[in-house]
Amino acid sequence: MNSLKEEILYFFRLGVHAADPNSLFEDFWEDHSLLQETFHTSKKNLFVFSVGKAAYPMAMSFVHDFPIKNGYILTKYGHLPTEKQIIQEDSIWKYREASHPILDQNSIDHSNEVLNLLKQLGKNDRLVVLLSGGASSLFEIPIEGYSLIDMISIQKRLLNSGKFIHEINLERKKSSKVKGGKLLSELNSELEVYTFVISDVIGDDPYTIGSGPTYPSENYFILGNLTKSIQTIIHKAKQLGYQTKCISDTWTGSVEETSYLIEKEFLSAIESNTKQMVLIGGELVCPVNGNGVGGRNQELALRITILLEKHQVNRNWMFLSAGTDGTDGPTDAAGGVVTNNTIALMKEKKWDPIVQLEDSNSYPILKDVNALVMTGPTGTNVNDILILLVEGSES
Repeated sequence: MNSLKEEILYFFRLGVHAADPNSLFEDFWEDHSLLQETFHTSKKNLFVFSVGKAAYPMAMSFVHDFPIKNGYILTKYGHLPTEKQIIQEDSIWKYREASHPILDQNSIDHSNEVLNLLKQLGKNDRLVVLLSGGASSLFEIPIEGYSLIDMISIQKRLLNSGKFIHEINLERKKSSKVKGGKLLSELNSELEVYTFVISDVIGDDPYTIGSGPTYPSENYFILGNLTKSIQTIIHKAKQLGYQTKCISDTWTGSVEETSYLIEKEFLSAIESNTKQMVLIGGELVCPVNGNGVGGRNQELALRITILLEKHQVNRNWMFLSAGTDGTDGPTDAAGGVVTNNTIALMKEKKWDPIVQLEDSNSYPILKDVNALVMTGPTGTNVNDILILLVEGSES
């Protein structure tokens, strides 16, 4: 590799790949061979409902092992292959897209469509629900008395509040007909239901992941979370000669708190002559204080470039903060990646980083200095990965 930026992006992609549905299902079936055999030998008709930002790759990974009768995929706009966006359905699958992180009319229309299909299933059928991050806004039917406008208002208020995801989803359940296990109550009591999940929730709380439409349930399985991604990055970094330090793989700090922690770790890292990696996995909390455009990872990157400017060191460094789903907030970026000269580039282009930070406007300023992480939809979703790299002094 020729640069720190190439290395840091490589590490991030490595972490994302470790949470790929194909990899996660392969590992899962190795550990659950009896359940796998049950699916192979069952005479029941198999129906798959896959919902979330990883809905399409999860569905394709599942049917690689098991033939199904019918299936329904509900995912975020732009997360289906182009041809599926055009065709929308074939002899087996219905392909649908809706809005995230704020629901829209398609969210409700598609949710009613799939619910009507699921209600037709009975004792001779088996339903497999494949759940990933983003399902809370994609799969939604309001209870009586709540309109689409009401639901949009509620979701915007919650998402801008800076609350933790379990608090947000707890509030969402109050106005929903399908969240918090309510989907199960809508279905035939004789229908077998299995749920397989890629967790984007710290602690893997099944009540919180996708707002838990099929929980509680005894047939509920978590395929993977952020831990595997973090371990994979650490393993490779050590092979490449980095001295590594993992702060946490369940981090839930605010962007402000996290930025000061990274600054502290940076000052510690430069005391060593060897090249250093500091790694954090988790989900940042980021209240929206202005009218700008950005996301929690982009704001953290902007904060880091402001904080580290005052530390004049003869060492190259690079910091990345990005979401493993490829989407940071309501933007098309996964996050931000900044380095020694980022702040100088911003000022050269007549930006005031502090003013942009105060307006929650991290996206335009990072874009203008080529400091966005752009991946497109990754096919998985296991929270955020934060990486700080510091070159060795001998470099």
